[in-house]
Amino acid sequence: MQNVTESEKKKVNWDKVKTIVGAVLCVILGFVLICNLTIIIKGSIHPEEPPSIFSVTPLVVVSPSMEGNQEGRIDQGDLIFIKDIAFDDLKVGDVVTYRQPNGDLVTHRFWRIDEEGNYRTKGDNPINDEDTYVLTEETLLGIVTGRIPKIGDFALFLQKPLGMVLFVGLPLLAFVLYDVIRRQLYERKKGDKTAELEAELARLRALAGEAPAAPAEATDTPAEENADGADSANGE
Repeated sequence: MQNVTESEKKKVNWDKVKTIVGAVLCVILGFVLICNLTIIIKGSIHPEEPPSIFSVTPLVVVSPSMEGNQEGRIDQGDLIFIKDIAFDDLKVGDVVTYRQPNGDLVTHRFWRIDEEGNYRTKGDNPINDEDTYVLTEETLLGIVTGRIPKIGDFALFLQKPLGMVLFVGLPLLAFVLYDVIRRQLYERKKGDKTAELEAELARLRALAGEAPAAPAEATDTPAEENADGADSANGE
C-alpha cells in the first residue's frame, strides 16, 4: 500500500509540473502572438514608421556594416532592439539607428563630433567609411539597447502568416486541446471513483441494515412457542 501511495503522489506531482509548464508555454506563445499582431497592425497603419511594442522597436539587421571587433558589435541577421533617447543624451560610442533622406534605416555607431559640431556615424566594419549623412535630432530613431544573435530571419518569418500558424497558432491550439482532453479524463476518472465510493457506501449501509434483523427473528421463535404452549394448555 505504501508503494501505491508514493506512486500516486509522484503522478500527482508530475501532473502539476505538466500543468505549470503548459501554462507557461501558453503565456509565452500568447505573448508572441500578440506582439506579432501588434507589429503587423501598426506596420499596416503607419508603413512609414517601424512598429514598436512597449516603447521598444525591434529591427532585423540586413547588412554586415556593424560586424567588427568593438564592444556592442552587431552581425547580419541579428534582431536588435531600439529605444527612444533624447538627442542631447547621446554619447560618443553609442550605437544608434537613424533615418536617411531616402527613408532607409541605418544602425551605426556615433563615433565623433566634427569641427562644425555635426554628429558623425560610422559602421564598425573596417571596410566602411564615415557615413555621408550627419545624425540629427530629426533623423534619430533611437539607441540600440540589446540584440539576439542570428534570430532576425526567424523573427521576420514569424510575422508572416505561415510562420504564425506553424510556430504560434498550432502549438497554442495543441496545448488547448491537450488541456481540454486532460480535464475530461480527470473528470471521468473522478466520476468513476465517486461511483465506486457510492457503491461501497451502499454495500456498507446494506450490511448495517441486515445486522439488527437477525436478533429480531431469534426472539420470534420463543414467542410463537409460548403461544402454542399456551393454546395447548388451554385446550387441556
